Amino acid sequence: MKYNNIKIVIRPAIFLLACFITLSSCEEFLEEVPTNQLTAQGDLTAREFGEPLAIGAYRMLSSWTGGARDWGNILPNTLEFPTGGAFTSEPHAQFDKYATNQVTGNLLDNFNNQWANWYAGVQDANLALDLLPSVDLPQALLAQYQGEVRALRAFYYFNIVRYWGDAVMITAPLDNVNEAALPRTSLKQIYDEVIIPDLEFALNAVPAGKSSNGRVTQDVVRAILADVYLTVSGYPYQEVETDPSKDWCGEGSWAMQEYPVSGGSATAFLQKAKTQLDALYGNYVLGTYDDLHDPSMNNQGEAIFQVQYSTQPGYNNGILQPSLPLLTKISKSDENGSFVPAQHYYDSYAANDERAMERSMFFTWDTNIDDVTDTIRFAPHLFKYYDAAAVKSVNGSGLNWSHYRYADILLMLTEVNWALGESPAEIEKGINEVRLRAGLAPLNGATITLKEILSERAWELVFENKMLWDQRRTRRCIVYGDNEISSIDNFIGHQARIFNFAFTPQHLLSPIPGDEMNNNGVIQQNFGYLPTQTN
Repeated sequence: MKYNNIKIVIRPAIFLLACFITLSSCEEFLEEVPTNQLTAQGDLTAREFGEPLAIGAYRMLSSWTGGARDWGNILPNTLEFPTGGAFTSEPHAQFDKYATNQVTGNLLDNFNNQWANWYAGVQDANLALDLLPSVDLPQALLAQYQGEVRALRAFYYFNIVRYWGDAVMITAPLDNVNEAALPRTSLKQIYDEVIIPDLEFALNAVPAGKSSNGRVTQDVVRAILADVYLTVSGYPYQEVETDPSKDWCGEGSWAMQEYPVSGGSATAFLQKAKTQLDALYGNYVLGTYDDLHDPSMNNQGEAIFQVQYSTQPGYNNGILQPSLPLLTKISKSDENGSFVPAQHYYDSYAANDERAMERSMFFTWDTNIDDVTDTIRFAPHLFKYYDAAAVKSVNGSGLNWSHYRYADILLMLTEVNWALGESPAEIEKGINEVRLRAGLAPLNGATITLKEILSERAWELVFENKMLWDQRRTRRCIVYGDNEISSIDNFIGHQARIFNFAFTPQHLLSPIPGDEMNNNGVIQQNFGYLPTQTN
């Protein structure tokens, strides 16, 4: 594995200094200030080092909206382009590679940066877990810090295995990069030995209740854990479970399409997901859609787990510029036009759906930055990330990115209750709360199917980087119609409207990055992708 930022694996003191510099800049998150010069020989056992070690594991969360080498090509693009519901008017993002089945691990830094960022987060967490026991801390505080760090390590690994399947499993700090040249470990083993145990430990170690500043609390852990349990009740975990010794990722022999999965551990995991979702239910309220793009609502309202951003240079949310229509002169910042739902995605919303109304989740006009009397019109673009203060000034956006918000919890709850065959009243309560805010008629729990559930997730969670995971864990793809989602297809064999090929088992995983293939001589590529090992 190649780390772009080598200093995180070499010396604890350098790691700590990076934590201080990075995290002290986030308003209302952490206000740690360096008190002295740290050296590699520094004594890190004093109590004041406990919190910096713990918060170091948050460092890589802010990379979520980072770039992937070229202008307008940001990492959230790379999680939407494969779904068939995305588009870009900016050719630098190379959406055409996704639409014409030419994706490889060498596509810009679309995969290199995700791999490096998430594994850097794992390494930060491993180093903190290694050093925390030597710090002079009360047992309860030590457990809290360990819980925060283990929850974050689980979250990084959760993204890794959902993206690539089998992965390099590292649970201790590395002294040098060469130690990361390891073969892949089964995704099931990573879930069983790292992701689930880390989150189950954290659940009883971190503070109860909501997170008001981005730190991991019990509600955050419940949200991640529910998502993990729901995921492992589906795919690819349940297929791997049928024969854990098989090289599923290398052979690409994925074939199961039944959802929900019957047999195996699926029902037990669904029950565990329900426990966490029931514990969250009723603790939050759905506010207005304006809340989603209002920085004053950071860590408030329906927010459960957010990445912390700031208006300070270097700590901005990178999602704003790609969400704006290309070169339209509505903003003082760049306008990339690369993070755009496809027209057929937008057209699938019901005519009376509040989310599709002008300046709710989408917008089709704005004023010229130099002349407010000049109205600029364009195809529907996302308004849910429109930070007005940043659009109309030279300031960067301090809007937080939501990994989990209450609407997501409500929709997961409906899916879990549906999959478990719960009563109609239990099935409908989550989804109907989401629909009520959207101004839509309630659904009858007795007739709700997976189509209704995935449709509502598509409409509510549009471009929150959820659809790719939904497709892979359910092996279903929605079919966009006019003012409706007309049906759902099996993933294998589905052809997105703007793609020139149908999905095959290959597309259930993403390619191992080119940098990793070059630097780790023992790692093998996922089925059907380039580059492959040359030795």
